[in-house]
Amino acid sequence: MFDIIIRSALDIVGRTERLIDAMRRLLQNDDLDEVQVYELDYEIERLGDVVFNVDEAVRSLARTVECWPQAALAHEIRRTLH
Repeated sequence: MFDIIIRSALDIVGRTERLIDAMRRLLQNDDLDEVQVYELDYEIERLGDVVFNVDEAVRSLARTVECWPQAALAHEIRRTLH
């Protein structure tokens, strides 16, 4: 279950990063007026911040999930020794 969540979230991060790149290319075409460029640039920055935070959260979740079997095993070993 966690594997599916992690893979899906990382896929969303990747797609969003590609969308941000496409939006930046659109900005470079000079087909937009000054207000549209500012608004689009602002949204790109906000979206970039969100993607960065989601990426960090998902990677943290992945590290946590990887440690769970080790923690469970260590807990069981201590339980059987006492």
